[in-house]
Amino acid sequence: MKQKCDYINVMIVIKQQKIEKLQEYKKSLIYEYVTGKKEVVQMANNAYKEYEKMLYSYANESILSEDVVNELFSELLKVLPNNGKLYKYKALSTFHLDELEDKYVWFSSAKNLNDKKDCTFNVLFPKEMEALVKFFLKDDNYRKFLATSLHSGLAKFCRDLTLTMVEDALKCFSGNGPKLANLQFDAFCKKYRLNKSQKQLLLQTSQLYRIVEPSDQLIRNIVGRMFNQMQEVRNSMHILSLTTSYDKDSMWAYYCNNEGICIEYDFARINTAALKRVFINTQKVRYGKKKKFSIVELFKSKIYNDHLVESEKMIFEQLLTKEKSWRAEEEWRTIINDRGNTTGSKIPADIVSAVYLDYSILQKDKAQQIISLAQTNKWAIYIRYFSELEGQYRYVELEDLPKLSKIENWTRFSS
Repeated sequence: MKQKCDYINVMIVIKQQKIEKLQEYKKSLIYEYVTGKKEVVQMANNAYKEYEKMLYSYANESILSEDVVNELFSELLKVLPNNGKLYKYKALSTFHLDELEDKYVWFSSAKNLNDKKDCTFNVLFPKEMEALVKFFLKDDNYRKFLATSLHSGLAKFCRDLTLTMVEDALKCFSGNGPKLANLQFDAFCKKYRLNKSQKQLLLQTSQLYRIVEPSDQLIRNIVGRMFNQMQEVRNSMHILSLTTSYDKDSMWAYYCNNEGICIEYDFARINTAALKRVFINTQKVRYGKKKKFSIVELFKSKIYNDHLVESEKMIFEQLLTKEKSWRAEEEWRTIINDRGNTTGSKIPADIVSAVYLDYSILQKDKAQQIISLAQTNKWAIYIRYFSELEGQYRYVELEDLPKLSKIENWTRFSS
């Protein structure tokens, strides 16, 4: 009799889950036929495109005012799925518990991405190198590029510094004698409080800027060094890859081997300007063939300063495009650039709102520690289990697990 009652109780739980699913499906059907799902989806896509356009219009996010950062982040929350909740799958064997203990989010270097083609540029380097040499040898583009690059490097730390100020300073350094040039150099460094590495960048750029008519060989040497640095630039890209749902069986299998966890991050919990400045760079990955990338066209847009939105778009189209075979992941990614750091970044962020654990790992020490941390921090805890009665994975809250485990003889839980 007790076994029969236990069985009935579990069947009630399963039926309730089915009813909830049917209710959700019913709501979606009503939504589709009454309001027009396609129209709503199109509106959501349009809203996201508007957000992207707004983000790209600010060419250098590091110099954005706090008000602009708050505005951008507010718009981001409107276009994120699940009211701002995104998910990260982790294998238990490789998961670092201190991510939850110390409340940080790990951004991995692009060199550690599982797809080696990810975050690369679709460019034919020998052909592009020749085009770039020709571009730098005409219309003083070489010096314009030096000034633009220097401004980009210094403006992150000197927000009042404009491109015109940088160009005027470089002209002064190169147009005057050594004594006066040194005095002007020191005055510039003092005025904008440049540190040692910034002074070195300014010195190197001013030396190259003195060359009014660079030789073909000099340009080739510079372009060659730029191309050699492309891999370092890619590896300095740090990526947080997230997805739209906790119940993607393919991702449980691929990333966790069905023996892991899924972390829910709630972007609505981001409440400081510093963190918002990082996470406004969260964008939707698109799937398909990457467009051909032209470094010359990129430099043109940056140098002539009238297509900054287009130049940002060109770069992010390369960083955010993956092949169609990855489409099921429905990835959103946050990208930060930390030049010289090819390991990754810890970003302190108390934004976890729930954890999902596969039933197969519950008896392991690390899983018990995760549950303890979740309880301490009042994060929701869900258990993923395989229902042999239904032939599919289900999710229950931790406190409901005992009702299911009473009938293990009938329903074995497995990953």
